[in-house]
Amino acid sequence: MTLVRASGLSKTYGRGRLRVEALREVSLSVEPGEAVALTGPSGCGKSTLLSLLGLTLPATGGELLVNGEPAPLRERRRARLRNEFFGYLHQEFAIVESDRVLANVTIPLEYARPRLNRRQRLERAGRALDSVGLGWATRRRASELSGGERQRVAIARALVNEPRLVLADEPTAALDVATAHEIVTLLLSMRRRGTSVLVATHDPRVSGRCDRILPMEDGRLAPEGVETSASSGDCGST
Repeated sequence: MTLVRASGLSKTYGRGRLRVEALREVSLSVEPGEAVALTGPSGCGKSTLLSLLGLTLPATGGELLVNGEPAPLRERRRARLRNEFFGYLHQEFAIVESDRVLANVTIPLEYARPRLNRRQRLERAGRALDSVGLGWATRRRASELSGGERQRVAIARALVNEPRLVLADEPTAALDVATAHEIVTLLLSMRRRGTSVLVATHDPRVSGRCDRILPMEDGRLAPEGVETSASSGDCGST
């Protein structure tokens, strides 16, 4: 079953002369086990689209289906679906620098339903950290880690609830070339566990390793391609 399907999705801010169309009638889908890249310059609507698909922003118009069902309108149901279905990876890592690594990764589990006890939360967070090669860092403070290691913590946190779809917003923008390559390889390897990835990026080294590329411009999918196969043909290649 298609994980997310957007039809004519739009987002408008403000009114009258202050009205800004951030996203205009975007239609797309993400299938199980694939990696899709949203490409385009800053301000073209990539981040807004991720926010709408991930239910952190309400759409102004259009239809969004999540796992075949209309996206809920009530915030409580949206919050529950966000936590169960999606993992989120941000450019700025969005981790609590003063907290220990293990505590950062357990944050999504605080909202899991049915609720997990403390031991279950710690065990699951530990497994997620092991999966990204940071099992040794559980008691370190996030501020003690390098940029690449902090992004690995963010990936572990995105995976800890075993999401169906990870939404990644410019996940390599703050990293050097070598570290970015490692992070992309790790991020895209999620497909082996059945997790799909939708990544917003302006870096062709990232988009070129995905299964599909959806170019964007001015709040729309670009008319000249809408959907373009990635040049490498192998999302997991190194």
